[in-house]
This record gives sequence, C-alpha cells and structure tokens, in this order.
Amino acid sequence: ISSRAKTFGKCGAIMAESTRRLSSACRLEKQTLASNSDDEGDLESKSERDLRDLQERKQAIGQDMSNVLQLLAEVLDEIASAQVQMCEALQESLVASLESFADLEMKQVSSLKSEAEQITADAEASFAKYLNGRHAQGLGQGMDSWNKVSESVTSQILPTIQQWKHGTLLVSPPLTPKGGSFKTPPPSKSRRQNDKHADPNQVQAATAANLQLTLEQIRLAQASAELKRFQLLKKLVSIKKRRNFELGENALASLHGIRAYFNNCSDLVQGLAPRLKRIQNNQSTSRQKHNSQQAPWEAREDGLVLGLEAVGEAVDKAFANADEIAQGNQDAIAAQPILLEEIEEQTEIWNLPYMLAECSRYQRDPSPGVLVEGWLYKKSSSRMSLQQWSRRWFMMDKDGIYYFHSTAEIKKANGGNGYLHTLERVKICDTVLCMVRELKNDGLRFRFEIVTPNQKPLQLQACGPVEYKMWVDGIRLGAENQLVHGDVSADALMQGLGKKKKKKGESNSTGKTLGSMVEPDRSMSGRSASNGSNDYETGEVVPTPEFRECDREDDSDEAAPEPQASAKGPRNPLVQKILDANPVCADCGKPSPDWACINLGLLVCIECSGVHRGLGVHLSKVRSLRMDALTDSEARLLLCLGNDKVNPIWEAGLENQRGWKKPSGDDSRKAKEDWIKSKYQWKGFLEVDSSDDRDHAERLQQINHDLYQAASKADLLGVTEALAHGADVEWKNHQDGGKTALHACAVSKPASDDDEENWFGIECAELLLQNGAKMKTLDDNHQGTLDCAVIGGGERKMIEFLSARSQ
Repeated sequence: ISSRAKTFGKCGAIMAESTRRLSSACRLEKQTLASNSDDEGDLESKSERDLRDLQERKQAIGQDMSNVLQLLAEVLDEIASAQVQMCEALQESLVASLESFADLEMKQVSSLKSEAEQITADAEASFAKYLNGRHAQGLGQGMDSWNKVSESVTSQILPTIQQWKHGTLLVSPPLTPKGGSFKTPPPSKSRRQNDKHADPNQVQAATAANLQLTLEQIRLAQASAELKRFQLLKKLVSIKKRRNFELGENALASLHGIRAYFNNCSDLVQGLAPRLKRIQNNQSTSRQKHNSQQAPWEAREDGLVLGLEAVGEAVDKAFANADEIAQGNQDAIAAQPILLEEIEEQTEIWNLPYMLAECSRYQRDPSPGVLVEGWLYKKSSSRMSLQQWSRRWFMMDKDGIYYFHSTAEIKKANGGNGYLHTLERVKICDTVLCMVRELKNDGLRFRFEIVTPNQKPLQLQACGPVEYKMWVDGIRLGAENQLVHGDVSADALMQGLGKKKKKKGESNSTGKTLGSMVEPDRSMSGRSASNGSNDYETGEVVPTPEFRECDREDDSDEAAPEPQASAKGPRNPLVQKILDANPVCADCGKPSPDWACINLGLLVCIECSGVHRGLGVHLSKVRSLRMDALTDSEARLLLCLGNDKVNPIWEAGLENQRGWKKPSGDDSRKAKEDWIKSKYQWKGFLEVDSSDDRDHAERLQQINHDLYQAASKADLLGVTEALAHGADVEWKNHQDGGKTALHACAVSKPASDDDEENWFGIECAELLLQNGAKMKTLDDNHQGTLDCAVIGGGERKMIEFLSARSQ
C-alpha cells in the first residue's frame, strides 16, 4: 500500500503539473525557446516580444473567447491545487504513518525475538549441562566433580541472573540471599586447599547448598525464557490487532482527503453555474451570428462556381474547335489564330486570376507601406538542389525586397516541447542598391534578375506578363525614387504601375493573383534563411494585409441558403468497396455491417462488435469503418479477405457440432455472445481431422510450419487459416536461418512480373502485424524484418510499407 501510494503521489504531481501547463496554454502564454543568454537587454526584449505575441493572440480570438479561456485557466489552477492537496493527504496517511508504524513495531519485535532466543538458548544449555553432570555420585563420593558442574552451569546462566537482579525481565525482583545478591561459588582450587583443613561435614553441606543454588538458578533461567517467549507472543498478537485499526484509521484519513478534494470540485462547479450559463448563451448567440454570416460566403462561392462553369464552357468550345480542325473544316482552320500572343489573348489565360477575383467579389487591401507584392518563382542558387524553382511570396517596400520562406521550428518553453510552424521573412537586398535585368526568352518566359553589388544575382520568374511588367517597373521606379527623392509615398508610387488596358471581366486589383489572396502567417519570425545560399539577410516584420469585402452593402440583405445535411462518408476510398463486398454480418447475418475485425478480416454489425470487443484485442481488433481512419494496407486487407472467404475457415467444422445453429440478426445478445465466443475464443467450429493421431505439440509444429510456408508464398488465405488454428506468429524456422513468418513474407515475390495483381505480400504482412508479429524480431543473422527485406531483395512496395510501419 505504501509503495503504490508513493506511485500515486508521483503520478498526481505529474497530473497537477500537466493541469497547470494546460492552464498556461489556455491563458495563451507563448512557449519560448530556451536561451543561453543572460544579457539583461535580451531578456527585456524577449519579455516585450512575449507580451506583444500574447496581445496578438488575444486580439486574434477576440475578447469574449479570451475571457472564456481565462475562466477555464482559473478553474484548472484550482483543480491542480486540489489535486496536490489530495495527493499530499494520501501520502501522509498511507505512506508516512504506515511506514512509521511498521518500522517501530518491527524493531521492537526483532529485539524481543533476539532476547528470547538468547535466554532460551542459555537456559537449555544450563539444563543440559546439569543433566549430563554426576551430581548423584558427587554427593556420595566427593564434592570436587560436582563443584565443577556447578561452576559451569552458573557461568552459563549468569547473564540471565544479572537481568533478573536489575529487573530487566519485567517481573518483580526475587528473594535474594542474606548477603544481598547471588554469588558465584568460589573456584574449585581454593575449595580443595580449604578442604584439607575443613570439617568434612561442613564441606558436604556447602556442596549440597551449591547444588541447591544451581538448581534454583536453572529454574530461574527457564522461567525467564518462558517469560520472554510469552512477551514475544503478546507483542505479535498486539501488532496483528493494531495493524487492523492502524490501517483503518489511515484509510479513513485518506477518505477524508478524497472527500475534501471532491468537495472542492463540487464547490467550484456550483460557483461556475451562473458564469457557465452566461457563456452558453453567448456561444449560442455567436453560433447564430456565424450561421447568418454564411450567406455572403455562399454567394461568393456561387460566383466562383459560375466562373468555373464559364471556363468549362470555353474548354468544350476549344475541344470542339480542335475536333473540327482535325476533320478538315476550312472555316475553323481559317479562324484559328496561329501566333502565341493571339492564342493567349483569345483564351485570356493571364486574365484568369482577375476574372476569378471578380466572380468571388473579394480582394485584398494593399499592405501599408508595401510597393509591390505577389507570387514569384525563385531559382535556387545551389546546384545540388533537387527543386530548381520554388514558389515564394515576394514583397518590396521602400527599404528592401523580401520573400517569405516556410520552416518548422521546435520550441521549448517551461520544460515542455511545442511545435510551431512559422514563416521566415528573408531580406534579399536594399531597394536603393539593387538593379533589375530582363532575361531573354529561351523557353522560360517572364524571367528577370535582381543584381546587387555584393551578392549573387537572384533569378526570378513572374506568373504572367502583367506581373512581369509590374515587378520590373516597380523595382526600377522604387530604386529611382529612393535615389532622387529619398522617401516617396508607396501609394503615390504605385499608381498605374503594371496596369494594362482593362478588358471585360478584369478587376481593379493590380499585381494580385488569385493565390495572392492567401495572406502569409502573422507569426513571422525575423531569422535569416539561406535556402541554398548565405547571401541574404533577414529584415523586419511587415504587417500582413487585411481582406475587405468589395460589395458588403449588397450582400448584407442576402438570405442564407438552407444548410443541407450530408452524412459523413467513409474516410478511405476503399471503405465503400469493402461495405459493398460484405453486405451482411459475419456472425449473425444482419444487413449493412460497418464494423471490422482487422486481425480477422471480417465485417460485423454493431451488436456483434460489442461482443468482439469483450474478447480482447488479442482475439479481435474492432474498428469502425465510418468513424475510424483505416490505413491503405488495412483497407486492402479487409477487401482481399472479407466474410465470404474467412467464414468458411472459422465455420468449416460446424456440421460436426451437434446442437449449434448460427444466430440471426433478431436473436438475443446472449445467443450471439455464445456463438462468437465458441467460434473465436474456443475455436469450436474449426475443421479438425479426427484421424490425426499426432500429439498436440506435433500438430502445433505443423501449423507453425504451414504459416511460414503460406507467408513465404504470400498466400493470404493460407496465413488466415494457419492463424485461425493457433499458429504462433513469432515461431522461428531454424531450418531457414531462424526467420519468422514475417521475415519470409518480407522477401516474398510475385510468381512472375505480370502476376503482381495476384501478389498479396503487403496484405499478408499487415495480417501478421495485426496478429502480434514483431518487426524487431531478429533471425540467426541478427536481421530484423526491414533489414531482411532490403538485403534479401524484397519488393520495393514491401520495403516502403515496412519502412513506414517501423517509424
């Protein structure tokens, strides 16, 4: 009890700390990177950044939600304090008190036991010496031999006599001789010297007196030993009784601590009731407001759909035109433009972003202080880069040109780990020092270079002629105005920049492609990122642009369409095929089963799935096909097996079992439970060869060998049958290098290159893993499953599957 109470206390402390961390997260406190700098200025700037980030987070979610999260944080703090108090109370009652009681009582019992054993041993030894002494002959023939016995006995029990004299035996003191204490008889040598001159009658009387004294001392030692044993027994009985009420009192104290904990929680909940009701009302109001605001978004979506339909109609016309030209229609041939510019102008390929923005009636406000911004393709400066061109969001202000680079940083704060995906703003150069150079058209169009004095030229590609002219003219005009005027308003500088003659369907937004309507993340850090080169440095954070609604007044009176309820479909696209292939439950025949036993390859109804869950995951692993996300290998396994293939294995011997009938969907749960347990737990319906005279060990050896052979051939049904008969997935075939069935499956191959569709190696591996196979099991060559697949030349798909499962 004490040991488990200590563990409970440690777990309770961890739970309380986790609760406090959750409270800190609800307060929107930022997790910061651990810093080795102790500079006061760095700490101050860090504190200011944290405060600014906290204010931005609160502003992002709104004051109402900040108040709700603050309330949740306060409640979590009180819960953490109550948890600590309860754990401390349990530790005090079940650890400190019990251990103190046990240590004290055990110490006393051990001391009593040692004393009792010592006194008993001395008494027994003295009595044994007396029994073996010649006292009868000593009294008749001479006193010398008896005096030796008396001396030996007296020396043996002398410690017991001394304890008796000092009252340490916890009994009343005995009557002592007139001299005041017991005395050890004089040495035998002096007696012999005195015996020469003493009266024989006196000597004989003295010897008899010594004998009588010795016998009384022996009796005293035996009585003392019995007393000590009785005291030990009394102590043990007392401890046995005290143990019960000590445990009871400590358990009662623990229950009081638990009651105090729940009383605190109850008081906390009762105090929250009014605030919870108010928050609930606010949430209902917010939800209704949100639903009412969906009408403008639906209208914009409808506009995009109309724009998409217009593009689709243009595609149909182009397809019909190409078909007519292929058939030799002279009118179509004559009307077909030949020049690239004419084709692009006719298709309006460069006008698509503006047309879609116009259809959606939504555009971005220009960012304050930003001269030009938009998507550009950036060529990597590293020759070893696998991706030469990467799409980046670029922007230019009066100070410099920047692009945003995505990265994932792991930040640690307060001893915890947090993962934060951020955007880094990388500065390319200063506006006043850069020069733009147009590149010739050598297959890659709309390319230009940004040239700076001390850096490598950065090659960029625009998304079209409008964006190309906007960036080239914007960079040149920005550098020129910085050199001439020093500081020019960005709005005045950008008037008319990059514009061309407006066509039908074209909006007023300049330089903004449809992709530019996605704003960069607000959490932009100010770190540098080379991206293949260390020539660029990081600038300051630029405020991100806000969205505005172009026709807010027109959309305010639009009615929100009625939401259409749609059932959530299966997550994996193969799930519907699995459902179609298994129309009835494998155990009761009820239609439309949507629960799967992954390790069995079966589909069952929801009622039978509850029985399967009761069997335990070592027999049946139940998943919902509609609520759980199946991996591709799990879905393919169910699709390849299914009820029609697996049921004949598990029910092959049903005809030999009298009195058993498969239940129907209308039968009781008890009937289904008896059937499922008999079928899977007791394996009562498997086919058994009655003529097989081998013992159990030999049959099991053969089943394990059959599993190994089926896995090596990727025989999915063979593996299923061997597992149903109780094969051990971790059985090693020492005739083949100590490999398991999973090792053999990992190196299996299709029968031929054209027979890959009939190769079920991955499905077999998934079935073995679902039934407890371990990828880390080593063969005689100390190779795991993945090592065996790589070294043994396994299929690439198998290696990729095993590699993914090992992560």
